[in-house]
Amino acid sequence: MGGAAITYGITGSVAAAAVVATIGASVGYYAAAYLAAVRAAYRAQLASSRVSRALTANGRALRSVAIEFGPAEVIDSLIIRPLAFYFGPILFGGMVAGWIFAKLVADVGFYALAIFSYERFNGSLVVRRNSEEVPREPAAAVAAA
Repeated sequence: MGGAAITYGITGSVAAAAVVATIGASVGYYAAAYLAAVRAAYRAQLASSRVSRALTANGRALRSVAIEFGPAEVIDSLIIRPLAFYFGPILFGGMVAGWIFAKLVADVGFYALAIFSYERFNGSLVVRRNSEEVPREPAAAVAAA
């Protein structure tokens, strides 16, 4: 939200700030999810060489993140989040209250869609190893939580 505030301060444009907020939220979220999925996939292939493990882990992580979050991200980034960040300040009469509202609305929409993808395509996701204390769950979802 810092980038959005700076953009709004420089341009005075709610629309430009909404675009920057959408991009910033996506980059931060997916960096954590992707790295967690890469680590989990890399650790799952102990018998392969480092280069092979790295290539396979990145490919599996990319596939996993795309399956789990891709449809939700497309709808969120193109429709829900920009509209929420644009209309939130208008509805609440101020940037801070409007952006807090927008963040909540956009996150609820995104997670509702992501849960659907997770439930539908669970078998195609990179998962963390089983342990007695930690249930089996997608590595990307663990990082994003």
